[in-house]
Amino acid sequence: MPAIDMTKIYGNKNYKGNWVAINSDTYEIKPEVIAFGKTLNAVLEKAKRKGFNLPLITRIPKKILPIVGSII
Repeated sequence: MPAIDMTKIYGNKNYKGNWVAINSDTYEIKPEVIAFGKTLNAVLEKAKRKGFNLPLITRIPKKILPIVGSII
């Protein structure tokens, strides 16, 4: 699976701290947000009403922190 550029989604202030549903058919080409909201159930309901029964779901953190570490 190729890397997916999620910078536009993570950088969108409307999505921070919320659940996000992404179109599972086109996520590799262009990740498209189809629904977002405060609760997972609300996002799944919105996506289902739009005709997406199996979207990709993720939660966008309020603050993005760098991860520093090493492989031993």
